[in-house]
Amino acid sequence: MARVDVLVIGAGIVGLATAFHVKQQCPSCSVALVDKHPGPGHGDTGRSAASFRAFFYSRTNMALAATSIAFYRSIQEKEGFDLGMRFIGYLFLLSRDQYRAVEPVLQELRRRGLGYRVYSPEELEEGLGLRTRLRGDEEAELMELPDVEVGVLAENAGIMRPERLVEYYSSRITEMGVKTMYGTRVERLIVEPEEPLGLSYEPLPWQRARVAGALTSQGEIRADVTVVAAGAESPALLDPIGVDVHAKPKKRQVFVVRASSPGLQRLLHAEGFNKHGIAPFILLPKGVYVRPAPEDNAFWVGTSDHLGRPFRWEPDPQPEEPFYTYGVYPVLRSYLPAFEGARPAAAWAGFYDESIDGQPVVFSEPGLVVAAGTSGSGIMKADAVGRIAAALALGRKKATLYGGEEINASILGTRSRQIEDEKLVI
Repeated sequence: MARVDVLVIGAGIVGLATAFHVKQQCPSCSVALVDKHPGPGHGDTGRSAASFRAFFYSRTNMALAATSIAFYRSIQEKEGFDLGMRFIGYLFLLSRDQYRAVEPVLQELRRRGLGYRVYSPEELEEGLGLRTRLRGDEEAELMELPDVEVGVLAENAGIMRPERLVEYYSSRITEMGVKTMYGTRVERLIVEPEEPLGLSYEPLPWQRARVAGALTSQGEIRADVTVVAAGAESPALLDPIGVDVHAKPKKRQVFVVRASSPGLQRLLHAEGFNKHGIAPFILLPKGVYVRPAPEDNAFWVGTSDHLGRPFRWEPDPQPEEPFYTYGVYPVLRSYLPAFEGARPAAAWAGFYDESIDGQPVVFSEPGLVVAAGTSGSGIMKADAVGRIAAALALGRKKATLYGGEEINASILGTRSRQIEDEKLVI
């Protein structure tokens, strides 16, 4: 039987960031990180679209993303550790009604100092080859695709390489002395009474109970605090002990389309949107996104569907070709004719662990900290979430985000949630 001060379950980006900040804030603490995969970042982190933005209305969302992005930028620029960060921008393509609905929100964001640029239909047509007028297109009308009236480019946004961020955190925790146990499956969490009496069936309903560690495929690991940061698999560990994570797994798919035609080449290397001379991350109406992957001479495309997609975890999620053919592709080619006839060269699937309000869930119970519900924004908010989880694991009421901002460590909790609604939902 092993014993540590803090046990972190899950070596995705949130678990790695949590282990890093626990050890950084408490160098004398013994910390172990366990994951069933053969290495770090092999789960949903490695299947991410790996984009980021600080362009949110909710001040909590903005703080989580902006401070995480600033920390990653410092890693790349000050520490010289290349994360593949490119600030290419997020381009929201909006119909007239959408723009009218979010215009007050955009004005508030500008007052807060969040930079963005506005593009006319003519500029979008020239710069991206975008079709902004779809009236008269029978298929587009069937899908109820609106005309694009405005493009809003968020500037503090872009793309990065997730495997490099994983490599940074995993190398640093190894240097700091965190014990990593890969290929180690957690069978269950250990729940015990705080004051055991040696009675059968403990803990009994009238006893104060706490999480005391985990039973793994390598044996018991006892811990003063156990952090569950297992992403979409968190409910499988927490439901059996009666802890509601308030998040559920939903399958997400990414399709890789090579820029093999002159039209796609022109789109990939679109000028005028950023200093890199590549297309921004584009958000089309109906939720379809186009993420440039210049290192692969390709685009990553996908969409987030809601009604009709079950909340369900499966051990080896697979992409579905019809999802691209009938779900993503018709929208893609309607707005961006350069994708006409384009088929995926590769694809993968993973999960979002979706919370009820789309913002992370971080809370504590006796002997337990839960960090989940990142809802597809795990990479862009991971450092801040890791700092909050670390503060709770160390028994602190305040967490210090990168740059020095202090926030209540229970701000993302289930009992004392203190977050604004996210109004920039498009």
